[in-house]
Amino acid sequence: MKEPPASMKMSLFSALAELARACPYFSFQMVRMSLGDTPLSAKPALLREYLSEAMKKKVVHDAGREWYSSLETPAVLDPEATAPLREALAKRFPFLPHYVWSTRQVNPWMHHLLGKFILFVNIESGGEDDVAAFLRNEGWSVIVNPTAKTAKDFAPGERSVVIRGIRRPFDPATEPRVETMLVDLMLENSRLRLMDETERQEMSRKLVTTHRVEIASLLARLRKHRLDLAGLVGADTKPIIGEK
Repeated sequence: MKEPPASMKMSLFSALAELARACPYFSFQMVRMSLGDTPLSAKPALLREYLSEAMKKKVVHDAGREWYSSLETPAVLDPEATAPLREALAKRFPFLPHYVWSTRQVNPWMHHLLGKFILFVNIESGGEDDVAAFLRNEGWSVIVNPTAKTAKDFAPGERSVVIRGIRRPFDPATEPRVETMLVDLMLENSRLRLMDETERQEMSRKLVTTHRVEIASLLARLRKHRLDLAGLVGADTKPIIGEK
């Protein structure tokens, strides 16, 4: 006799509660494995249908590409931290693909608040010099594609800007996403030592465990740079994603 749908949903919701207690993010495959040898685990299409219902009921929340989260509140970067620079660039270079983020935007998740900040302009490679000349003329302190050696005398400040030419494709209409910023900050900190690395890891862990991110996108971006989640968030033993 087949298990009735009501019992299937109860089994699923119970499994989701167990996963949520174990970690804030879990994949479709993890949900399926947690159901064990049950009728629902053998019916992926029906399981996806029930998971959609669970998201509508806010039992779980979408974390991107068949990942789910127990965290309801999404992580959002404060746009005011970058507004003056974004507006200046949009006016002068309306068709140049770029995105802007700031170390100030991570302050809500820092244990020790940053008092001085650096803005980053990630720009389609080839446009760095024109943008740098414009910003310097407008009174910004600018450095282009810095290394640890060339940036040693570059000081943080309200009008301090790092311009980084990038070759990877990106959508300027949606960037910077939180997931992009977290990996960018990890990369920049290894180059420029913007903050203590342990503090950066603690900030990243706090962000992804208190506010929901698209964990699928974050993991994909880490893999693209041959990085991993442990390097992003440190060696804390509490898991962020479940075991596959």
